[in-house]
Amino acid sequence: MGHQPALDGIRGLAVLAVLVLHAGAPSWLPGGFLGVSLFFTLSGHLIASLVLAEVEHRGGLGLSGFWARRVRRLVPALIITVIGVATLSRLMELPASTRSELLGGLGYVANWVQISGGESYAALFESPSAATHLWSLAIEEQFYLVFPFAAWLVARRSRFGLRSGLVVGGLVVAVVGSLAAAAIEDQVFTYYSTLTRVPEIAVGVAVAGIWPMGRARTWWDERFGGDRTHSPVAKRHPPWLPVIVANVVGIAALVTTLVAWRTTDLSTGWVYGGGLVVLAIVSVALVVAAGAPGLLSRGLSVAPLRGLGAISYGLYLYHWPVVVVASPPRVDLRPVPLFVLRAGLSVGLAMLSFRFVEQPIRHARWERGASPAKVITVGLVSLALTGLVVIGVVDGAGTPEPVVRPAPAVVRPGTPDAGDLANGDEVSPSDVPTVVLLGDSLPNWLIRDGGWALDPAEVSLIDGTNEGCDGAEGAPVGRAGTGVVVTLPDSCTGWRSMYPQVLDGRPVDVAVLAIGAGAVLDRQLDGEFVGPCQAEAQDWYGTDVVQRLEFLSARSDRVVLLLPVWGEEGSGWVYPSDHLARMDCVRATMLRSARSVPGVDVLDLAEEICPDGPGMCQPVRKNDGVHIDSDSAAEVLGWIIDLAVG
Repeated sequence: MGHQPALDGIRGLAVLAVLVLHAGAPSWLPGGFLGVSLFFTLSGHLIASLVLAEVEHRGGLGLSGFWARRVRRLVPALIITVIGVATLSRLMELPASTRSELLGGLGYVANWVQISGGESYAALFESPSAATHLWSLAIEEQFYLVFPFAAWLVARRSRFGLRSGLVVGGLVVAVVGSLAAAAIEDQVFTYYSTLTRVPEIAVGVAVAGIWPMGRARTWWDERFGGDRTHSPVAKRHPPWLPVIVANVVGIAALVTTLVAWRTTDLSTGWVYGGGLVVLAIVSVALVVAAGAPGLLSRGLSVAPLRGLGAISYGLYLYHWPVVVVASPPRVDLRPVPLFVLRAGLSVGLAMLSFRFVEQPIRHARWERGASPAKVITVGLVSLALTGLVVIGVVDGAGTPEPVVRPAPAVVRPGTPDAGDLANGDEVSPSDVPTVVLLGDSLPNWLIRDGGWALDPAEVSLIDGTNEGCDGAEGAPVGRAGTGVVVTLPDSCTGWRSMYPQVLDGRPVDVAVLAIGAGAVLDRQLDGEFVGPCQAEAQDWYGTDVVQRLEFLSARSDRVVLLLPVWGEEGSGWVYPSDHLARMDCVRATMLRSARSVPGVDVLDLAEEICPDGPGMCQPVRKNDGVHIDSDSAAEVLGWIIDLAVG
């Protein structure tokens, strides 16, 4: 099978999409994750074509030889990545999932580790694991392990031949997997599972049975190259007609791919409903058309894309750990210079790895005499030894859950009031002001970490907070600064159903609404993500806040709106890079809402935390840049309650 530079260009384009998504601003290329889908389809077409060529030219398939070539190609850079991330775990704080993800990567089951892991809302504010991206390599390796054996069986036993087996088998897998994706409601499972992602590979396999890779150039040369005098095809059609058709189809597929990358994000429904198979059909059309001479092939064969394609495997492996390290608060740069730094480091590491590790091992002279079994054994032993290093170096315990101290002044809905629980008869329930605190994780964690310090003889605090949910009507999902869609807990059904459960049947003196921290994110309204400074988001959120304040005014003697405060540098994993300007918009929207409802008082959290403005805040949010640290929670919560009651 001859080398096709245009296919290197496709690889380069796919890895560039992933790099722009992860290393750049989330809004640059929100669908860059679809570059992985292009990789899947290209790999399926390539591997099936290689297997088919070996069967047809040699009369059989050497399984051990195939797997030995995969070991030489894939294992060295993976081991470097795993050891590098393990080393990072000793130098910086990484989440507890890092160890399991590294071990899953070594065992090529990282996608199932992602599915089984699960993360709390608090984990969103941690520095992400530097090994999360290994999930896609696991799916490809599972394919590399199973497919050759299945092809070997078909070639030996099927009377219809391997080509028919590829077409039929590929179509069956694609259809079954797509139906499963459409039927399964768990988006995490749909996105990471082999069952629902292998159809993208299967499309490439099916087309290889009809149009194997490497045959395209021969086909064109036989029919439209050289002496066409005796070509029956050339006599029926002008030689340029098929070239034009192929290029038009290929360019249309390329444009469709680029549009999908630009307009799709992880909240788009078709990503989880089996639509990735349709994208795989577009991808395989691009791959096949790239084999034809013409504008498309020349465009994909330009040196920069071919260069990225040559190092695409190492670049994919190394870029994500680089992104994790080169992020706030360690690196404080604007999006463009930050992307240049991350991309430059990633490409540099990939080039060094390709030149001095991957290629020497792949083509080493001493390996030419090594049997495939020996190569496979060395690879497996190396993976196992690396796993022992991970177990010994990477801490798997993670950050312990916070210790919740008894808080006698805090009342959860459905429990007696604090006045009823006060010791002695000196204080009656009517003498203790009742305050209800409503909001998201910011007040939720304040109560969790500082509620113990409140005196039940002075205040009864009803906890109406919900971690990860500010109660916005319709519960729109948000998009974090990394481009990840922030899912909401099942209990987050909107304030119209949540607030009555807290307030109805309970007398309240003061209602404090503490929201807005999550409004900094892009939110999905009418199918589109919009930022808090856009008029559509301001109108929607402003109206929502007004309606909440009116609801609370009818059920309490006093209503206080707590304005949120700007995030710190460490909030970059959740907040977008322009979060300071976004928070200004959120604060302005909330202030306008409060002024439009008579009798609502405004309490500005910035007066306590950031009296000198953004960037000059008190050091009380060292953990994640958003939530108050546990050792400062009691003081901040006390400040809010004192001013709300006073």
